[in-house]
Amino acid sequence: MKSIKIAMSLVFASFLLAACGGGGDARSPDRPGLTIDPATLRMEFVNNVSTLPGTGNSRISVRMLALRSDGINKNVGPEMVITDQVRWQLSANLGSPEKAELDVNDDGSPKFRNTVRDGKVQDILNRVQMGVDDATINATVTGIFTKSGKTFSKTLPFTVVPPTPAGSPKIVGKELILLDPLIENDSETTNYRLLQYFTNTPIPENITDTVYICSSDTTLAEPSADQPVALNGSVPVTYKSPFTSDGNNAERQVTLFAVDADSNPNGCVGATSDGIRELTVTIKPATFAKVDICAIINPDTAACDAGGVLAQGSIASCKGLDSNNISVPAAQRLQFVARLTYNNVQNPGQTLQVYQCSDNGNDVWSARDGDLIYSTDPKVDPKEGFAVTVDGATYDDLKAAGGIALTSVVTGNFGNNVPDLADTLELNLVGPRVDELKIERVDGLNNDTNGPDTLYVNSFLDGIEYRALCKFTELAGGTGAFEACPNGLIEWESSVPTTALPVPDTSVNTTLTAQAGASEGPLELKLTYFGSDEPVSVTRPVNAVDPGALTELRLFMVPNGNEPDTLADDEFACVGRDDLVGSLEDGEQFVRGGQQFEAYANFSNLQGSTALPTEGDLLGAGNDSTTRLLRVTDQSRIAFTAIPGFWSGDFADPAECQTAVNDSIPVGDISDGIGEFAVVDGAASFDPNQKGRLRSDGLLRLSTVCVQAQADTDSDSTFETQSVDGASVLVLPAADDNLLSFSNELCSVLEPVLTLSSFPGVGFETPGVILPVIYGVSLVADPLLATLIQNDDGGTIPAEAIVEALVTGDFSTLDPSAPDLGAGLGDLTSLLLTGGDQLPAGLNVIVDAVDACLVAPVTSVVGGILDTLLGFNIEDFQNFDQTFYDDCINLFGDLAP
Repeated sequence: MKSIKIAMSLVFASFLLAACGGGGDARSPDRPGLTIDPATLRMEFVNNVSTLPGTGNSRISVRMLALRSDGINKNVGPEMVITDQVRWQLSANLGSPEKAELDVNDDGSPKFRNTVRDGKVQDILNRVQMGVDDATINATVTGIFTKSGKTFSKTLPFTVVPPTPAGSPKIVGKELILLDPLIENDSETTNYRLLQYFTNTPIPENITDTVYICSSDTTLAEPSADQPVALNGSVPVTYKSPFTSDGNNAERQVTLFAVDADSNPNGCVGATSDGIRELTVTIKPATFAKVDICAIINPDTAACDAGGVLAQGSIASCKGLDSNNISVPAAQRLQFVARLTYNNVQNPGQTLQVYQCSDNGNDVWSARDGDLIYSTDPKVDPKEGFAVTVDGATYDDLKAAGGIALTSVVTGNFGNNVPDLADTLELNLVGPRVDELKIERVDGLNNDTNGPDTLYVNSFLDGIEYRALCKFTELAGGTGAFEACPNGLIEWESSVPTTALPVPDTSVNTTLTAQAGASEGPLELKLTYFGSDEPVSVTRPVNAVDPGALTELRLFMVPNGNEPDTLADDEFACVGRDDLVGSLEDGEQFVRGGQQFEAYANFSNLQGSTALPTEGDLLGAGNDSTTRLLRVTDQSRIAFTAIPGFWSGDFADPAECQTAVNDSIPVGDISDGIGEFAVVDGAASFDPNQKGRLRSDGLLRLSTVCVQAQADTDSDSTFETQSVDGASVLVLPAADDNLLSFSNELCSVLEPVLTLSSFPGVGFETPGVILPVIYGVSLVADPLLATLIQNDDGGTIPAEAIVEALVTGDFSTLDPSAPDLGAGLGDLTSLLLTGGDQLPAGLNVIVDAVDACLVAPVTSVVGGILDTLLGFNIEDFQNFDQTFYDDCINLFGDLAP
């Protein structure tokens, strides 16, 4: 503390010297203190989320910020969070009971929640569960700030929506654990949550408090015994190293799964997975080699996820990885990151790198005592690695005082205080002056020589998101790279506000948003920075275009994950187990872990062809585009669905998904002795963190799902427009070479067979013969796989044993109540393989048998029909009567023309 006192005395001495010279400048001791400037008030929703899901236990958060002024220095940054100095109120149209309320203490006083990166926030709560058919509520929140008897206010709109679930709940948390064989009993503890995602709000519901999170192998991964957890809580799981310095250290995998707390009073004891709410975690042997520290200037709000991992897109912005010191401007936010390097024990020539902002709640970050460049206390958050540099006026004072080191040394220690596993980074504080700005599109369409941006107005399309970039004059002598500008010290403006407005208008990221009834025509988006002596501005031209009505929504897929810019108009794909796909050797990845789909839209007023977009058009119809189709995958009012079933092709008019699921119809008498059970959820769903990516739900699923895109064209949270295209996706429980030997070429070679459309005398496209057969088989197999049948002794059937049963079709060896289907997926695919791309021998009989059923092919699940189908016993088909066809039509609906 002595060094701090000396430094501040020097600053005070500089004040006196300035006063002796006549006083009155920015460093004069008679200068008023810095206070909040109401003209700079800015209100924002945390993480820009303004849609409150009506789950009964959700929240969104809002905060108020402002710059300061002393009467001489104006717009003094960084922004101050003044949420707790503001009076908050909601609009009155929230229904009865109210669907949203402000969080308060037990005595009714305002309750402000303190967060690391966002400071104090005001939570808006939903405590009333809304029905699926309830109307969306459009409301407002207002923050009122009072200074010197005058009141100033800001208002923002938000919505409360009935939650529309997107697939089944998912366990979310760290999926790769690195443990060191050279450290005896090495371990790591990390947290997991069970989240329910929704189609109409980015906020998932945390339902961890309703379940136990269990482990398939507690010797590798041991969940906390203190479950169920509190509301909005998480479950710590401790991973214990199975590796030794002289052992056979092959990587291991363990499955975490959730079971309902109410129906499992003994917790995880004897509990079995439902095959859906699962997460596979890979444990790799790796020796911790070194740590390298870097820093991001003005990071995105979502730069670090809940597990402390840095987002892939932010790695390039982290400075200091190639040097021991960097310069940082005053009045900026900083995020420190540690690049952890591991040596791969399984491949000594390979290293593994992980970028971490935090380390499971441990104190890993620190700065030297006496460093004066920070405005926060502690200087650097010891757990999160977040800091804010001093404002520009304080920087000027410190610099004018002379003899004060405007530096800091930050240490990151991620090696349990082992000195060799720590790193330091020296920071040199420079001024916040900016002389050059850039407006950058977040979507990457930044061809500045290609004319103005196109903003689509009077449609359901979102606006254009932009990012403000500053070139700080004192960073690398003004020749350095552009950095993210600081919030609050910038302002966005539109030259035609009746056409489009930037929202929010003082944040580094803004969305140019079309206004209701907007006119077509040119406008300019203007960005101004106020942190220099004089304001600095830059503009970007935009052309507002009315695309007209949506006439067609299209669905395409990315057939090759290694070529993400190549699209295909394809109606069939496969997905398999991620844990298998990731471990295959190069050249053997026949079954992908996920399939990327893209949505494009055709509008009435746009010009050009409606052909499949080429590589140059993948981001949407630009100024040099040859297609009128616009990429709409990432639009907020576009959703993707995957339901059990298959795509009809042209045999239905209009083409649509065919499914047996209708309010979870009980499927009875599937096989003698099995009883009744409900059709389970789809075997695959769309990844909530990567829009358009379909992934298998659970490790052991066998089914087909039908995929479509949907559009909400009138902002009522109802996705009423379906894509004219669809796709059938076969979900395979590929687990080892035993099953893979049957399925590895299933998609790449046998798509013509699987989508075979050879109904005699039928003059239109059908979904093929085999896909409906496999879907019919899945009505038996998938529920068995998803529920993981129990042995008589209460033990869980091993996952690979169930896969083996699936290959052979004999489930009765696992449980007396399960059927022996006579043949399994292996027999079916083997028969198909022998037929090449032609109709295999024996399938002609199936074609003849289903001819009378036409649009409801071989899918009946009554009696022993599945045994017959899988066994390919030709004689059995001769005994079919009208009952079979009636059952077929009843199951899938009367779709015959």
